[in-house]
Amino acid sequence: MKKSIFYLWTFCIAIFCITGCKVKQDSSISPPETAIKSFPKFLNEGHRGASGLMPENTIPAMIKAIEEGANVIEVDVHISKDNQVVVTHDPQINRSISLLPNGEELEEGDTKKQFVYQMKYSEIRKFDVGTRFYSKFPDQESKKAYIPLLSELIDSVEQFTADYNYPQVIYNIEIKATPGKDGIYQPAPSEFVDLVMEVVRKKDLGNNRYYLQSFDIKLLQQIKRQYPNVITGFLTGSKEFSLEKNINLLGFTPQIYSPNFSLAKIELIEKSHRLGMKFVPWTVNSKADMERLIEMGVDGIITDYPDRLNQLINLNK
Repeated sequence: MKKSIFYLWTFCIAIFCITGCKVKQDSSISPPETAIKSFPKFLNEGHRGASGLMPENTIPAMIKAIEEGANVIEVDVHISKDNQVVVTHDPQINRSISLLPNGEELEEGDTKKQFVYQMKYSEIRKFDVGTRFYSKFPDQESKKAYIPLLSELIDSVEQFTADYNYPQVIYNIEIKATPGKDGIYQPAPSEFVDLVMEVVRKKDLGNNRYYLQSFDIKLLQQIKRQYPNVITGFLTGSKEFSLEKNINLLGFTPQIYSPNFSLAKIELIEKSHRLGMKFVPWTVNSKADMERLIEMGVDGIITDYPDRLNQLINLNK
């Protein structure tokens, strides 16, 4: 009998230690200071609009994403030489998806000279980023399109949703930056963040119609310093850094944790939730992966095919 009691107490102490350590590990990180108040329950995020269906980061891609069920549209931003906030993924004109104003292809060496931050927006706008065949997305519709300003994109989306009675969408604005390239590929973090926030505030989106995300820790820290109430998303693709290490490096807890979908595990999702963060992986394009992640309990998915995700969401209602 005494042996049984001894083993029972040993077992209980072991369980207490394990769970106690777990709580201690999580409790060393504070929850986000600003809560998300009115985002949709599940985020169907159109990556660069709907890149699988329309030319990426263009106004037609955003409209298509909304038509296909996206309640969040994800856009990438850079800054032009004349301090315009430009919606494009790469620091230079991407020859894989772009044509010169005269319709010819860009020579391979040209893109090294065509950095967005070294060009005025009037030059950037002349490139056609919609009609060149893009082998990554063979089903993408060929449609002449230009690289838009963030302000113009927001105006177009707001007008579209109002005209056709779609719910207002959330804007996920990814601030792109290359480490060690301030002054060459992008302005310094403080200026970059100010320029983006100037556009957002002029559009009167409030604090719950957008969030800012980045892979760049310096940029996220700058957002926190300058605009502490703005909702932020931490992007990561690293297998080497744990959630705790990422948050400790960042110095605060963002509202959204967005790893590459290959890193998603139930334990990681649950840990994010315990810390008060939504878990929104990127970039998920197969229905099988989408379904698996939904079953694991993610709070949203960033995808090039919001139509596929929308079909699954509707099936699970």
